[in-house]
Amino acid sequence: MSFFEEMKKIYEDLQKISWIFNDHNFEGVCCVDLSLVEFMSLKIIYENGETSVQDVGKLLNYTKSGSTRIINRLEKKGYISKEKSSKDNRFCCIRSTVSGKEVIDNVTAEYTNHLSEKFESLSDVEIRFINEALKIILNKLSN
Repeated sequence: MSFFEEMKKIYEDLQKISWIFNDHNFEGVCCVDLSLVEFMSLKIIYENGETSVQDVGKLLNYTKSGSTRIINRLEKKGYISKEKSSKDNRFCCIRSTVSGKEVIDNVTAEYTNHLSEKFESLSDVEIRFINEALKIILNKLSN
């Protein structure tokens, strides 16, 4: 198989994995009432403890206006709070609310449990191999 054909196969497999982790599997539940981009934004906010709209946009490769719309939806749903920065009033700080933290924790636990059930027959070596392969893929795609 040529390099291009191998890359096409990798692309198709990644696409299938993305489809599974969207709201088309796991009994139709993906991320409670969140789209994938909302979930990823909330996860960034949750992991950073406090961040800005601009930082969320940069990490997701979104424009400031696109990030602002996502952040506003998350705030309306009660998953984040916005406050003026204590260091610089020109900037807004975003934090997860208790509800936002619960959503991240619950969705993460649900998907982790689902993967654990699917992968329980794999050996430790196979699981480490999958982890290493995914790290390589993410590293190359993030550059």
